[in-house]
Formats: sequence, structure tokens, C-alpha cells
Amino acid sequence: MISIFASHGAGRFMRGLTVVGAIAVVAGACYDAGKILDQDAPSRVTATDLDNPAYAQLLVTSAIGDFECAFTQYIVATGLVGDELIDAQLSQAGWDYDRRTIFPASGPYSLGGCGVTQVPSLYTPLAVARFDADKILKELQGWTDAQVPNRQSLIAQAAVYAGYGLELLGEAMCSGAIDLGPEMTRQQLFAAAEARFTTAITAATGTNPTMLKAAYVGRARARLNQNNLTGAGADAALVTDTAFVLNATYSATATRRENLVWSQMYRGLFSAVDPSYRGLTFGGQPDPRVNVVDAGVVGADRGTEIWRQTKYTAIGAPIPIARYAEAQLILAEADNAANNTAGAVDIINALHTKAGIPQYAGGTQAEVKAQIIEERRRELFLEGQRFGDLIRYNVAIQPAPGTAFPVKGGSYGPNTGIQLCFPLPDVERNNNPNIGKTS
Repeated sequence: MISIFASHGAGRFMRGLTVVGAIAVVAGACYDAGKILDQDAPSRVTATDLDNPAYAQLLVTSAIGDFECAFTQYIVATGLVGDELIDAQLSQAGWDYDRRTIFPASGPYSLGGCGVTQVPSLYTPLAVARFDADKILKELQGWTDAQVPNRQSLIAQAAVYAGYGLELLGEAMCSGAIDLGPEMTRQQLFAAAEARFTTAITAATGTNPTMLKAAYVGRARARLNQNNLTGAGADAALVTDTAFVLNATYSATATRRENLVWSQMYRGLFSAVDPSYRGLTFGGQPDPRVNVVDAGVVGADRGTEIWRQTKYTAIGAPIPIARYAEAQLILAEADNAANNTAGAVDIINALHTKAGIPQYAGGTQAEVKAQIIEERRRELFLEGQRFGDLIRYNVAIQPAPGTAFPVKGGSYGPNTGIQLCFPLPDVERNNNPNIGKTS
């Protein structure tokens, strides 16, 4: 088994984070004019107001803001532990990500808040985002259409973001807990994510086309993670809009609103694109989906060459949460597993045509499966997908465990008994009465 988050609601400590997170986002996320009500937000929101149906839209917007902040932190953290990024900073606090030596007491991943610009956090931001989305979802389900305009559309939004919070936690970690509940396996987390997406599909049908497509992609991903390829393919096939994308939005107005993937390499010199993603070609032609450039400088550690991604070109560049190409790759995997290898190859080649690179000739079922994994590596570069793929497809991690960690010293993990994942943090284990304590 592999390691996960813990719920935001796991103890008084985490409960406090939720309230702070929700109120902070009211101040920090609500300046995004495309996502808020056409009304002035109050300067302060009291705890009792969080249960007021008059604030339904504001609370959904706040939960989305929490997720978007957590999402960019997640991409950098998992990119470092996985194979997309390498560490280039001088601060020792961040070395364990790239070195893959993550332990339950590790501070940055388990205790750091959202909006960190150097050493990203993962557990707490995602736990807060999941909790907030689930909380407003439950409130909306208890309110009436008369109390809340567009209630079904708001239910769809809250359920989608709650689903993605659970999805990411399940992909990155090994076990978790929700709202002071018992420790859950990754598969249980994926099942919980699937349930949220099913709720979203019901609510979004006829009310919110964007959330409907996002929910189908999210549920397809959750089913893929549960090895339900038939169900995953069925959902993915329902996403037929080639232009579909659900973006996480960012801006330069506050640190928690910044695209951290961009700022890590351009404003700071804290990380760089991993060598395995440099100079990628297909059929002798450069693959524009993974276009990276040599910055000609070394990082803050004075030893790591900085290669920068060009996918996100500004501090406010959006990051896809779900999109058509992902649905197509899920469908290709389902087709290939069902012996429709030709259909899978057709999907790959449609993506190649869009990218302007040569066609893929196809091969055996096993060879096509390997190519799908490679297509995912390239198509979904720095979109928060690769770390989960490393685990799900059992990809051999490089550099191999035990290899010397360059520049800063030590060696790559995981160490004996530690798997490629984020362990349940001590802060969760020690504050949740339904989970065994550390010795």
C-alpha cells in the first residue's frame, strides 16, 4: 500500500485550519471577478455566517480558491518527489522532496500552509480544500432552491472540487481519514472521490455543462485509479467537447493566488525541470507538449542548472484541472484493455496531429499500453498527474534508491520500508482519536 493525507477535520488543530482557510480565502480568492457574485463581499465573515444560505455562492467560491491554492502547491511537491522536477534551492527544508526521503514528522509537506513560495506544502492545503468543499456541499444539500438561487449548479461545483481534493490525496498518499473517521486506504479515498463526482453529475445535468464534463473526467479518473477500466472508459467517452478544459486560475495579486510552478523557476531559482523531460522528441521532431529551455543560470544551491518549463508563461497562468485530452487518454487505455488497440492508436494519433508531431505506428497491446503511459507523461506534464501515474503503473523511479543525491549530499530514497508516497502525517495520527498514535 502507499501513503496519503489525513482529513482536515482530524482534530482540533485541523479544525482550526479549516476556519482559518475558509475565511482567508474569502479575502484571498474572492478578487477573481470571474468567479464571484456581482456584489460586494463583506469585510468580515463570522463563523455563524458560514451556515447562512445567503453566503452560498461566496462559500463555494472560497472552497474553489482553497483548492486552486492547494493544487499549485501539490503540482510542485509531487513533481519534486516524482520525476518532473529537481530541487535547486539552498534551503535544506526542501531537499527531502527531491531526495524522496519523506517521513511522517516532516514539517513542510504536513504542516505548511497554502501560499508558500519556496518549499511547497501538500497535506494541509489539500485537507483544508477538501473539508471546505465537503462542508458547503452538505450545507447546500440541506438548503432549498428557494433559499439558494442556482443551488443545483452550486452543488455540482462543490462536489467536483471535493472530488478532486479526495482524488489528489488518494493519488499522492497512502492512507487517510475524513472528519475524524478511521484510517482509509487509497482505494477507499478513490471510492469517496467517485461518490462526489456522481453527486456532481446528477446536480450538473441540465444546470452546469462545464461542471458536468469536469465530473465525468474526474469520475473516469477515480474509476481508473480503482482499475475499473470499463467504467472509466464509459465516462471518458461522454466528454466529446474537444475544447473542454476546467482551469485553476491564478494571479499576481497575492502569494496564495500565484502559479507556483511558474514562480519556482522564474521569480525564484528553487526548482528546475528534470533531465528526463529535456529535449523530448517524437519521430525526430521536438514535442511541443514538453517544451523546456535552458535558463543559462544555476539555482540557489549554486550547483543545479535551471531548465525552465514554458507551459505556464506568467505568474497568473491557469493550470488545467481536467480537460478533453485527459479524457481521451483514459478512453485510449480502456479501449486498449478491451482489445480495441486500433481505437487506442487512433486516439494517440489525434493528439499527435494536434501537437504537430509524427503519427504513432502502433504495436502490440503491451506496447500500446506503454505508449499511453508515455503520452500521459508528455500531454499532462506539470498538471498534477504524473506522481499518481508512477504509483499506479508501477514505473521504476529514477534515480534508483541509494543513488547519491547530487550537490547537497545524502542519497535518494525511498528508504527501506518507505514507499513512493506521502505517509500519513504525525499531526493527523496524533490528533485523530480513531487512528492509532505513534509510539
